[in-house]
Amino acid sequence: MTVLTAAQVNLRKVERRLAQAGYVAAAEPGTVRISRHGRWDAVYTTVTNAARLPDRAVQSARQLLGPAPRIAVECSFDGEPGRSDAWTTAVDIARAISAVVPLAVLDDHAGTTYLVHPVRGLVSPEEWEAVQRQTPRNAVRRFLDA
Repeated sequence: MTVLTAAQVNLRKVERRLAQAGYVAAAEPGTVRISRHGRWDAVYTTVTNAARLPDRAVQSARQLLGPAPRIAVECSFDGEPGRSDAWTTAVDIARAISAVVPLAVLDDHAGTTYLVHPVRGLVSPEEWEAVQRQTPRNAVRRFLDA
C-alpha cells in the first residue's frame, strides 16, 4: 500500500505520533520498520516521489487530493490489505501521516484509494462521495474537522 500527499511529510512528527500510539520505528538499510508487538505486525516504509508510482494510483489520489500528489510513503508487509495482521499497523501509519499534512490518501494496491482521516482512519470512496453530496462547499474541511 502507499500513502500519498501533495505536501511534504515531516517524518519525525509521524514517528512521534506512532510512538505515542505504542509503535517502535527502527531504521534498517533503505527502509524503516514500524511495529508494536515485535515482528509479526511489522510494516516496512520507504519515502519516494509520487511520480514513480503507476499512473492509476497517481490519478486516483489526485481525484481525492485535488493537486497531484508529490510525496509517497510506500508500506510493505506480509499478507493482503485488510486481512494481514500488519494491516492495522499500516492504517495507523496512514493516520499518523494524515495528522501532520493537510490531506492524505491511501492506495491499497488492490484497486481502491481511500481518503485518510487522522482519527477515523480510512474513508471509502463511497462514503466520501456521500459526504460531498451532503456538503459540497468546503466538503474536505468540514469532513476533516468532524
